[in-house]
Amino acid sequence: MSESEVLPMPSVKTISTFTLLSTTVMWNMAYGATHMFSIPAGTVPEALSAFQKQSGVGVVAKGRDFQNVRVSAIHGMMDDREALQKLLAGTPLQVKAPGNGSTLIVSKKPDAKLVQQGVNDVEGLFVTGHRRSQSEKRNSNIIMDTVAYDPFENLGGVSSVAQSLIQLPGVTGITDGDEPRYVSIRGISPELNHTTMDGITMATVGENGGSGSRKVNLQNVPSEMTSRTNIYKSFTAEQEGDAIGGDIDMVPMSAFDHKGLYKFIDAYGIWSSKRGGVGANGLKGYDPHMGQGAKGTFSDTFGKNKQFGIVLSMRYQHRVRNTTKQWQNYAYEGTDGKYQTNATKLNDWTGRIKPSTFSVGEYANAVTNLGGSGRLEWKPNRNMYMSLMGWSYTRWEHSVMDSEDNVLVNETPGTLGNDATQHGYKNNIKRRQDQWHRQNSGIIGHFDWHQGKHHLIARAGYTMESYNNYEPYLGVITTKLSGVVDGYNGYPNSDDMYNFDYQSKPNIDKIAHWLLNPGYINQTWEQSWQHVPTARLDYDWNTGEHDRGFGMATGFEWREMTMSYQKERLDYAIGNNVTFDKNNLIFSDRTPWLSNFPKTFIGLDGYSFPWSSLTVDGKKSAYDSRSADYKYREDIYDGYLSLHYALKHTVFIAGVRVDGTSYTGWTPLVDNAAGTASSDYVKHPGGYNRPLPSFDVVHHFAQGFNLHASYSQTIGRAAPGQIAQARNENCGDANDTGGTSCSISQGNPNLKPRLSNNFDISVDKWFNRGNGLFSVAFFSKWIKNDILTSRSIYEQDGSTYQISTPMNSKSADVKGVEVNMFNRNMHLFSQIIDAQANVTWMQGHESYSGTIGASSTPVVFKVNKMLYQPQFIANGMLTWHIPQIKGALRATVNYSGKYYTSFGTRPAFSSGFDKFMTFNLGFWHEVYPGITLKYEVMNLANYQPTYLTGDHLQFAHERDNYGRAVYFHVIFH
Repeated sequence: MSESEVLPMPSVKTISTFTLLSTTVMWNMAYGATHMFSIPAGTVPEALSAFQKQSGVGVVAKGRDFQNVRVSAIHGMMDDREALQKLLAGTPLQVKAPGNGSTLIVSKKPDAKLVQQGVNDVEGLFVTGHRRSQSEKRNSNIIMDTVAYDPFENLGGVSSVAQSLIQLPGVTGITDGDEPRYVSIRGISPELNHTTMDGITMATVGENGGSGSRKVNLQNVPSEMTSRTNIYKSFTAEQEGDAIGGDIDMVPMSAFDHKGLYKFIDAYGIWSSKRGGVGANGLKGYDPHMGQGAKGTFSDTFGKNKQFGIVLSMRYQHRVRNTTKQWQNYAYEGTDGKYQTNATKLNDWTGRIKPSTFSVGEYANAVTNLGGSGRLEWKPNRNMYMSLMGWSYTRWEHSVMDSEDNVLVNETPGTLGNDATQHGYKNNIKRRQDQWHRQNSGIIGHFDWHQGKHHLIARAGYTMESYNNYEPYLGVITTKLSGVVDGYNGYPNSDDMYNFDYQSKPNIDKIAHWLLNPGYINQTWEQSWQHVPTARLDYDWNTGEHDRGFGMATGFEWREMTMSYQKERLDYAIGNNVTFDKNNLIFSDRTPWLSNFPKTFIGLDGYSFPWSSLTVDGKKSAYDSRSADYKYREDIYDGYLSLHYALKHTVFIAGVRVDGTSYTGWTPLVDNAAGTASSDYVKHPGGYNRPLPSFDVVHHFAQGFNLHASYSQTIGRAAPGQIAQARNENCGDANDTGGTSCSISQGNPNLKPRLSNNFDISVDKWFNRGNGLFSVAFFSKWIKNDILTSRSIYEQDGSTYQISTPMNSKSADVKGVEVNMFNRNMHLFSQIIDAQANVTWMQGHESYSGTIGASSTPVVFKVNKMLYQPQFIANGMLTWHIPQIKGALRATVNYSGKYYTSFGTRPAFSSGFDKFMTFNLGFWHEVYPGITLKYEVMNLANYQPTYLTGDHLQFAHERDNYGRAVYFHVIFH
């Protein structure tokens, strides 16, 4: 059947199906006659139907040209062709000369980018993807944002989904070093997003395997797997109910997105400016600056009628990400005049602090990404589609941490003086080596059928993520530093820390007597995995964009999640008097960033260290190993019914989703006082059933205005580790954030799921033929039983320990306003400009139980923020397409205000992340047909992460330096 169609005159019902029919309508009047026209704004089928009735003129069009296109109203007496041209003004459609003297022809205008002589073919190809994303947002019944995959505009060699999402309004990138790893939506923890690939839930083991977090690591999902990624911010019954922040759905790339063969191959080199400990730490095999990568995507259709499609993508990257970090830990003055580093001993805090430890760390780190994906598709006709997709991506990190602690005081109360000098207590030198390995894989089957007003989608999939790591840890410690005085100046704020600038014996490392540190002589093996099989069936009737009257959608989903974490650790019976040979120390002349003293390294390689020569502490090893193990299983049964009623310009949606969840956690029985953990598991079952109602209304005004209003209830599940974990200790911090020597996390089997009442209103104004948008959105979330991380700190043997425990808060809420504006395809002096800017303001509250005073009296604390909720977010993007060189210049800026990552059992011990900005710049140009060079500078402004502490996050206690990264690409397309 030809795609060229003629619109019949009689009925709007016929118009709604004219993309499938082809008929011929003759002139009823002579061409060029004038008539009185009164055609309201609406869809193209509706408008052309009215045009034909009022003029008697037939119209030939291709159905695919006007999908998701809306027209403005026209009124008045005018020539028929003039009226049709005016009706289609501002759309991507045009009126051609009469065909065979009997009809008018409507066709799509040539794309402005494609007709430009200076825009390469791949850039033109992805204009369609951007327009599809914009059209999907414009016609959605849900408040959503979307970002299209574009191989040129996605900056960064990794070009992950996380990197692309942070350009959207209300989205904050939660960084892993110098790259976003997770995203927070509207100030809600990444734990509370639901992330899917083609509607199938993504498995995740969380941040470091043992945490069992629900955060999905989007840093390891390459954007070339997708055609676009949608974030749904309001909820009907048809969306996943376990998302308080938002539903993130990655839409896989399809071979039918492109005509014929598509290929894109990118080979690139990477230069990273930070050297870290490479070259000074005595270890070989780590590059100071250089890395490389390659990625490619291919798609094509085949078969007699091009009914089959195939998409293949692959990537490899080896990148150096060396680092220098500075930590400071503080002692807090109580109202009794004594300074405490132990939260449980602190009397009411006066607000004054003193430094207790100065630490510096030099890191050598190499990150390798490798993997690929494939999708086989079958589209035998317009009504049916099937696909099978699979992927597997892995990420290795080989990291060396070399840190040194200058401990000023011990844990004895009141040992701090009143001046800017303190007596040295101990020095620790540590080397921790890691071989982190994370792999994410999945397979998804998809069946899509529609006939008339009926639409059925069946999907089944299996996703998994695994994590393992081997970590040898070496540590040495001085005896008490008799007569050593450490001096410092300044006072910490959110940007600076104390400046450690004086030591009475600057050569103390060389003359001190060193011992093996029993707290840091161990080997650890970790492994965890999570498997998530999912099956879902979705059906809707009469809910399409052009359907009117009553409609309905219904569906069912089953999902099972199983997770296991196992840890083996060998601790050694070192005692407190085993001398360490100073010949195995490296007294370098390297002075790290922000430091005033040369760095001392342990000169031994933990992988080849003679561990067998040491005596294993069997009891401690068994406790540290067994106490961390846990298993978790969760079964979810969801069903929903959603009723639609569509008027010409208004859609009402009311529905309910019923979420049934049962879970079981298995943990060892731990006796912390005796230092023992059982060999058997203790079972912790639980479950809940929640009806989740929702109501949504959308009204399409004239002139491109849309109004959305929504109310919904959603839930937030506790993470597996929050329920099932008994005790897990990581010394050195798996992510090296927080400024403490060791972190101890433990679960809480009594946690309740969160319940959120969500209110959303948005107004959108579309312009520039659908390429431009100005929108304002208001949101408010009232959360019952929010789950937050309680943090307490204490010091022991010169090491600082952070204990993290999840607990339900008393109450929580967040509200905010998003303002977003973008405009693509703006023409200025023969150039093409794309621009986007958005800002988000938020205000939150959290009430939780803590303690105050030396008696640990319970009290409710109130904080004017939720976890991961900054007060202000701003993102911007500008792309200048330069026809003369078939290239473009692109700049992106992302800014986030500071936010809490945990609340202290006493507010003074809360922690968070400081305000942060990234500025990335990319430039590309075609040097030969099909060959383009691209250059990128990441973190051009050299803004570096800072971590904060204090009841108002007023003190910096860690600053990191990752430097900048420069990419040079050679692209074949």
